[in-house]
Amino acid sequence: MAGRVTISDIAKAAGVSKTTISRYLNGNYGYMSAETRARIEEIIKKYNYVPNSIARTLKSKKSGMIGVIVNTLRYQVGAQTVTGINDICTKNGYGTIVHCTNGDRRAEETAVQLCLNQQVEGFIIIPCENSVAPYLEICERGIPVVICTRRLDDWPYGCVYVRHDELIQKMLLHLKEQGFEKVRFLLDVHDFHKEAMAGFFSAASAELFGMSREESIRWVGRESPAVCEALDALLHEYPGQSKAVMAVNTHTLFLTLRELERRRIRIPHELGVCGYDVIGWSELVYPGISAIRQPMDRMGIIAAEKMMESLREQRPTQGACALEGSLFFRNSTNLKAL
Repeated sequence: MAGRVTISDIAKAAGVSKTTISRYLNGNYGYMSAETRARIEEIIKKYNYVPNSIARTLKSKKSGMIGVIVNTLRYQVGAQTVTGINDICTKNGYGTIVHCTNGDRRAEETAVQLCLNQQVEGFIIIPCENSVAPYLEICERGIPVVICTRRLDDWPYGCVYVRHDELIQKMLLHLKEQGFEKVRFLLDVHDFHKEAMAGFFSAASAELFGMSREESIRWVGRESPAVCEALDALLHEYPGQSKAVMAVNTHTLFLTLRELERRRIRIPHELGVCGYDVIGWSELVYPGISAIRQPMDRMGIIAAEKMMESLREQRPTQGACALEGSLFFRNSTNLKAL
């Protein structure tokens, strides 16, 4: 065939109507024999036919795209969650449009509108704020939404999140059993999600170590000076008592370890160290860093599966799925072995 191959050309070569080809392209095989489906597939491959997606979108009002809006891609949790989402969407014939808001509410609003302009069929969102109002507005348009890695108060539709309260409680219990007497939580960004994590840590540290929230929580931002100041304060407080620090996310842990190395602080002799969302290198860094790990790929996979179910059944997304993370206890908190 000379020039651009059209749907009429494919229909003629396959010996079927354009309607049948259209049904095939839209995944509607209900009235199609296996032989006809195989013949159409063979002709499409033979002529390397690519559907005009813009025309199909305008006609069907279905873009075959899912909007994925994440609060950050700085860390592994965001990138690997998006990877899991994309894998499932691709397997089901959907593409993804990914926007990163960097935790900014206005950027999130812009990202939603851009996705709506592209006529996405659903949204998977790692939200910036705890309010469900903007996401309910999307659902009111008849577009399904899955909230991922967060659990929002009063959200009635599909969501996937991790039980941070249980993970933090188990890590602090481990520190208590190892003989640590004081603990401190270092967090980078003061947003609603990290605030919830701080609440879990504060409650557990009060129960296990008798510490107030002011004693156990430090907001250090993304720059090293604040991390240095937080560590300096902890190292000089509580003389004669064994202390440990938990650094949330890979970057904060890196800054913590770099500062302790600069000061020649022995781990765990002078300070116990554990991290959050640390993959791979934590077990290689001397003396081996104890860490909490979220099931990041799994979160994305389940979120996308909820979206696919919603689109197939033409209904809102359903169900909250709470995932359990993993804890790895290594020598950085192994005080009893000294």
